[in-house]
Amino acid sequence: MKHYILLLLVVVFSLNVAAQSIVADSVAYNPIDIRGSRVFMNDLELDKNSATSCFSSVNGLDRSQDYLKYRAGYKTGLGLTVGGASLAVFGLGSTLFGFVYGLSNAFTNSSDALADAAMYLGMGSMVVGSLCFVAGIPTLCVYKTRLNRLEKGYNTSLSIGASPTGLSLSINF
Repeated sequence: MKHYILLLLVVVFSLNVAAQSIVADSVAYNPIDIRGSRVFMNDLELDKNSATSCFSSVNGLDRSQDYLKYRAGYKTGLGLTVGGASLAVFGLGSTLFGFVYGLSNAFTNSSDALADAAMYLGMGSMVVGSLCFVAGIPTLCVYKTRLNRLEKGYNTSLSIGASPTGLSLSINF
């Protein structure tokens, strides 16, 4: 029995020494942060290729294509939202210009094509801009949620590796 206990102590001591000799820097865990559609690691922005390579093995799955798809969807939603709001504001301004310009001609009983064109163009722009804005908000929210889930999946991992005190099993958030 003493031999088994001594053998167990030698094995545990050997594992501890072997674990401490492994270079821990090569397998260092670096969490990422997704802000908008940009990926940051250690407060440095990663380019598209580096960010894609981060997601090449998330929990044993290749999620790089998902990242590219979610990033494109987020940018589409952002473009629809900002573009739609801008077009709606332009339409409101054009409608108001046409209305005010048309009022100056209303007292003279003359019709002006510029006022009519500005009002119709403005109303059409407001409608199209509002539709783009309304479509952009859900698109933006859905793809941002998907990017956040992808970030959470990357940052939450189970790892077995070397630590200063020996072998370790850890869950990283």
